[in-house]
Amino acid sequence: MHIWIIMDWNRRWAKKRLLPTLAWHKAWFDNAMDIVEKANDKWIKYLTLWALSKENLVKREKEELSWIIKLIDKLNDLIPRFQKNNLNFQTIWDIEKLPLESQKILEKVKNETKNNTWLTLIVALVYSWEDEIIRAVKKFINSIPPWERGLGGFNSLENLNEEWFRQYLDTANFPKPDLIIRTGWDIRHSWFLLYDSDYSEYYFSEKLWPDFDENELDKALNFLNKSKRNFGK
Repeated sequence: MHIWIIMDWNRRWAKKRLLPTLAWHKAWFDNAMDIVEKANDKWIKYLTLWALSKENLVKREKEELSWIIKLIDKLNDLIPRFQKNNLNFQTIWDIEKLPLESQKILEKVKNETKNNTWLTLIVALVYSWEDEIIRAVKKFINSIPPWERGLGGFNSLENLNEEWFRQYLDTANFPKPDLIIRTGWDIRHSWFLLYDSDYSEYYFSEKLWPDFDENELDKALNFLNKSKRNFGK
């Protein structure tokens, strides 16, 4: 089973409690780790958390962005916790836009947990649907043999299909999601995972992300279990 979670409405959570905007960062991070461990007990084999969009990286104020980067770097301290839970840590999308030190930390965590087999935690960083497709197209073009490029790569283009194109996406090594959860009750996908979500079920939770707990996760899983799914299994 593969579950994706769009962790949303963290700012509103802080505002409701008359807390400064930056106060949600720790609550966001702590709840993410708690949900990961709860998922570990529910036979979820893949859990993807959308943690940072490309727009966040561009539009957030420098002070807030620095806090987000600090949370990413904090993953280095969680390696013993990941090992204890037999958790394999992965990232997708364009982490090269992050500071070099953050990139090194992410690669270190991935390398030290690569042999773990119980749950694969995938963190989506610096994600934009348009950016993913553009990079996938570039990868495909670069894969065309040099002797075909002068002819426009016609042979390769004729053979291109949906499954072949998918191998150039960042999600190529992971199964398509069975369930996409969005917190905060915004009923939209926000350019999220359009290529892989053709037969995913959507669960929109009224809970703001820091309040999304095990009970709400169980509701989402029950929703999935009751859904009639003819395809995408």
